[in-house]
Amino acid sequence: MTECVGGVVAMIGEALPADVVAKLPVAAAAVAPSRLCLHGGEQADEDGVQVLFSGRISNVAELAASTGLTSAALVARLFAMRGVAALAEINGPFVAAIVQDNPRRLTLLRDQHGQKSLYYARRKDGVVFFSESLPWLRRCPGVDIGVDFHALSDYLSLGYVPSPRSIYRGIGKVSAGTAVSWRGSDEALVERYWQPLTGVRGSLSYGEALEETRHLLGQAIKRCLQAQPDAGILLSGGIDSSLLLGMAAALKTGPCRSFTIGFEQDNYDERALAAEAAAMASAKHAERLVTPADLSLLPELLAVAGEPFADSSLLPTAIAMRFAAAHGCQAVFMGSGGDELFGGYRRYQVMALRERLRLLPRSLVRGLAKGVLACLPEQAEQRSAPTSLRRLAAALAQEALPCYASFQELFSPAMRHEMALPAALREAPSYLDDWAADIAASGLSDLVEQMNLLDLLHYLPDDGCRKETLAAMGTGVQSLSPILDMDLTRFALQLPRRYRVTCRERKRLLRSLAEGVIPPSLLRQSKRGFGVPVAAWLRGELAPILRALVAEQSQWDQEGWFDGKVLARYVDEHLAAQRDHGARLWALYCLRLWLCQNRKG
Repeated sequence: MTECVGGVVAMIGEALPADVVAKLPVAAAAVAPSRLCLHGGEQADEDGVQVLFSGRISNVAELAASTGLTSAALVARLFAMRGVAALAEINGPFVAAIVQDNPRRLTLLRDQHGQKSLYYARRKDGVVFFSESLPWLRRCPGVDIGVDFHALSDYLSLGYVPSPRSIYRGIGKVSAGTAVSWRGSDEALVERYWQPLTGVRGSLSYGEALEETRHLLGQAIKRCLQAQPDAGILLSGGIDSSLLLGMAAALKTGPCRSFTIGFEQDNYDERALAAEAAAMASAKHAERLVTPADLSLLPELLAVAGEPFADSSLLPTAIAMRFAAAHGCQAVFMGSGGDELFGGYRRYQVMALRERLRLLPRSLVRGLAKGVLACLPEQAEQRSAPTSLRRLAAALAQEALPCYASFQELFSPAMRHEMALPAALREAPSYLDDWAADIAASGLSDLVEQMNLLDLLHYLPDDGCRKETLAAMGTGVQSLSPILDMDLTRFALQLPRRYRVTCRERKRLLRSLAEGVIPPSLLRQSKRGFGVPVAAWLRGELAPILRALVAEQSQWDQEGWFDGKVLARYVDEHLAAQRDHGARLWALYCLRLWLCQNRKG
């Protein structure tokens, strides 16, 4: 395994002035018509192919006929021999910039799952900049940093800005599994070199599939331990991280170290479950309580992100990373990918149910769902049985794609239209158009597999993996995600869907694999993750934040994007526990923090 920690940071199509070069960050690159000037990252120049690489490749031995190749040299050789398609064989998180001669072309790439991020901007004069750091790219001269209303609308919908956009009009984001290239004055060419399509390509029995999953996950954990023998584990009290701990403990000679965070609210606190898993694995376990006072870390995290990001679990994940660092840990296992690859989300069960209900008249299903909605008032707490039933009914009352989106959506289309004042924001294209195009291009017919594809293309790279990257920045702790190993990924995606999720059971294979490895009590628990009691916090110690959103709107919403009366109503309804707007108001608070930072430059 080879690894390069650094950054792919800047590329231009003309000579750089000395004062600009002096301001480049530690990991940077500059490409002029006749030369490639690099510092930071890992570099290679082979057969007219120049490479700047940042990341980790765990299967170098399988890909390279000769030994001793650096990651960058391996990428250069693969690209020179077989083009961008060869990069799909790389196993590990990476971003890369490749410059070819005759004709001169720049190609930017991001790994299949989007575990690392890469942004780019092109000025009107043809100069291209690129960077792993969005805040750095924003400061490049001549880049259009006006807010993209399409991206802002997507953020209000999803809580993150999905690729290929960033929050800025002039800055794009390389999508996971994608290459973006330029040649001279040509427009950017976007090419997907890896597509996470599901579909049965074999006839394995369930038992055979279980044993192969055990083998491939064990192999992925071994690869991580070879790179980081003393890696700890962030325990969320769920199946994925507890399974990783149990399997890693069996492979290590000494005890594992595990870390978890908890909350004072019982329905969000996972410390007891994590402690059970740690005890069964004989791990050295440590835990930390997260309180509203820890919100002081959020501005720093958003400054690193460079754009609004509203996944509230970023905060406890970042705190857990810092907690592990304080205990001398340099790398930690994360359970990322378990839900997407093995069917862990409840929304997959809803789509499986909907698949069965296709046999019934659509009007009947919609009528029954609306009847349930009429009988169930909105609840003040998200984690409750009435709320779950109401969400199910609301989802089934809609068409398939809006149905699925409702489980992730913050502000509905009606809410966005009610709250947004500029016509360009109210009428911005919907992310659902992109989702529909992805489904149409896939050729998939099963509803669960269609929605699973959307999560693999969008939610996993631009929310889940992005969250881990942001949480780890500045801590000196590397995140390791063995479930995202490409050998395991390819195998999981070819399995029959019923092996992963059905109407009755989620994450079937991993649950079977976890039997005897993790405490039985964890197998009976519903999914939690590092969820944050946002609704309770915002009605309690953080209530002044909500009041300030309204009272100080003219200071943070200087452009007049939002209707103050609508915003005030959301705040009043939440504080009075009439409705749960916690996640929506958290998203607006994160937007406020980012706007204030953005104006300061």
